[in-house]
Amino acid sequence: MKELTSGKPIKLIIGFALPVLLGLAFQQAYTLTDTIIIGRQLGKNSLAAVGSTASVVSLMFNIINGLVTGFAIVIAKNFGAGDHDEMRRSIARTITFSAAATALIIAGISIFIDPLLHALDTPAGIFDEARTYLMIVCFGLVATLFYNLESAILRAVGDSVIPLVILIISTILNIALDIVMVVVFPLGVAGAALATVIAQFISAVVCLIYLIKKRTFLVVKPRDFRFTASSTAELLSAGCGMALMYSIVDIGSIVLQNGINGFGEDIIAAHTAARKIFSLTIMPFSALSATLVTYASQNRGAGKYSRIGKGVRDGLLLGFACAAFDVLLVYTLGRAMVGIILPDVASYVEDTAVLYLRVNVPFYFFLTVLLELRSTLQGLGHSVIPIVASIIELVWKICTVAFMIPWLEYMGVIVSEPIIWTLCAIVIGTIALITLRRLPKDDAVQMKGAADDKRAG
Repeated sequence: MKELTSGKPIKLIIGFALPVLLGLAFQQAYTLTDTIIIGRQLGKNSLAAVGSTASVVSLMFNIINGLVTGFAIVIAKNFGAGDHDEMRRSIARTITFSAAATALIIAGISIFIDPLLHALDTPAGIFDEARTYLMIVCFGLVATLFYNLESAILRAVGDSVIPLVILIISTILNIALDIVMVVVFPLGVAGAALATVIAQFISAVVCLIYLIKKRTFLVVKPRDFRFTASSTAELLSAGCGMALMYSIVDIGSIVLQNGINGFGEDIIAAHTAARKIFSLTIMPFSALSATLVTYASQNRGAGKYSRIGKGVRDGLLLGFACAAFDVLLVYTLGRAMVGIILPDVASYVEDTAVLYLRVNVPFYFFLTVLLELRSTLQGLGHSVIPIVASIIELVWKICTVAFMIPWLEYMGVIVSEPIIWTLCAIVIGTIALITLRRLPKDDAVQMKGAADDKRAG
């Protein structure tokens, strides 16, 4: 465990973010392994089938991840305040609400999967494979939920190492299962989906055993499943706010995917390859954002608000350094990276993927500002502005499909996100700066106010 309420912020942020970053890298290894094996063993159309469902899969995952990440904000605040009893009650509520949400997602996708794929304009040649892949991943959400839930709880109390260790083991198993289920036994895209689900299930079981054996203070008991109006409202506000923010972004991606699917299998494959590389290169920003949520939440709970601004400054400097590295990486090795995922394809398919990356990556400086400051505001309990920014992003993606794609064709897709990252970064950055400047500088005063609040509650 690691408390983020004392010590130099930059050392704490790096120490916490590195395991999170490595964890994200191994999570990406799940999907990247699937992509490479599918692209090389099953061909372009199978890769396009998986890619055509990517926005829906991302939406499902991010609703769950948003819920547990938002719930973890309250858990981290309770931990920072030293209130372990309320922390366990928050964990109990988290289990209840996230399980209910997952059940609803599984039911909804199962019932409406065909209309959904038709709405996405999924080409007939890849429809069946897309349906198979999406259905298996959907039913595997139970494993996804419990691993993400356990990891979020551990990170909320400052433990970002154990989730990483367990995930490494699971990733190695996933790669082995991919080879067995796709290469050795020709199960197609179904084999790739099953390999990922099984690996996530094993991660969840191992993580649960660790929690029960080594982190007994986090283990909830029947008496912890007591709900009060005020505590439930705080938890749902944080969890649903984060889930809504993630969902709005992904609904926009689904809208955008509809426009992309209309270009046919070649462009879908190129876009899928580019987005896989995109997902890899933005991992440092995601890790820093996850760190700042916990950092801001713990210091908020401890009443040490004066430390938050220093942490945000250090986090942004680290993010800018990572963005500069990404620019160098993509402009020197981008084509080789695309070639690993899409071997033996027409040159214009490869050129399209490379162009996507080279246009998008220079705008990572704005993206890191957007992601890190949005997470900081969430950690401080300000969820409305990040949601509004996400709504703006959704509206823009609808406009992209309605106006940019008819005007610029696929280039409209390429330039869409850089434009909205820049606008939202300016809005979020301005609001976050004002919010941070208004925080009390005297910890003693703030801690007294936190104690008064606790007595009043």
